[in-house]
This record gives sequence, C-alpha cells and structure tokens, in this order.
Amino acid sequence: MSTLIDKKDDTFLGTNLKGMMMTLLAQWNGYMDEGRAATEFAEIRQSDMRVFGQLRGRVMKLSDIHRELGFSRQAAQQAVDRLAGHGVLQVALAQGSRRDKVVSVTEKGQRLRTLAAVQIRQIEEGCADVIGEDGKEQLRALLVRLVEGQRRS
Repeated sequence: MSTLIDKKDDTFLGTNLKGMMMTLLAQWNGYMDEGRAATEFAEIRQSDMRVFGQLRGRVMKLSDIHRELGFSRQAAQQAVDRLAGHGVLQVALAQGSRRDKVVSVTEKGQRLRTLAAVQIRQIEEGCADVIGEDGKEQLRALLVRLVEGQRRS
C-alpha cells in the first residue's frame, strides 16, 4: 500500500465533514471560552465544559455520560468531580441503587446554562448571517437526522 496521498484523497481530507465540523467546534468553543473568562465560571476547563454541555440539563447516570462522550469511566468521573467542585453539578446515588450515580445540574449550573444559551444563540445568528435563516434551519434538521441515525446504528 502506498503512503502517498493522491489528489483525490488530498481534496477529500481538506473538505471532509468531520474535519470541517471540528474546525467550527474549535472556533465556537474558543468564542464560548472567551465569553466565560470574565464570569464566575472562568476556572472551568474547556474539556469539562464538554461534559457539562453533553448533559444539556438532563439528569444522567454517570455511566451514560462516559458512553455518550466516548471517555473512559475514570475520565468522566474526574470531569464530573471537578464540575461538582465548581458547584455546577451534583452527584447522588440513583434511586433504588447502592452503586449507580446520577448527575444533575445545580442552581449555579443553571446560571452557566443560561450563559451558554446566550452564547449559542449568538453563534447560530452568526451561522444565519453566512448561510441564511433557512440554511441554518436546514442544517439543524440535517444534523438532527444524522444524530438520530447514528443512535440507531
């Protein structure tokens, strides 16, 4: 097998969906980090924000968090512990279980969610400025289909 990348692969690798989504997510995460810098949430790690964001306000089992994010159980536990230390999450035993833990958002965490909602709306407005309101809604619909399709497969 050749180690050289042909022009077709080079073009593909430059414009593949995953790569472009990663670029956008990095830009958006940077924007959100900057907006959080002057708040009570400035000390929260960007990687921990990924865990916080994945909750989207849901009460979740700790084991489900690590599966959804593709993290090791230990990494998810450490991130949740740090977020609990910042007062934005709380951890409790699942009802009827001596072992399973559930994670939920605290009142302080709800303030962080409010800040995130403002920032995400601004990001979406920026998208609409580039691709139009209809384009933004088409993109949302396509992403919903992709997410749902991935869950089923």
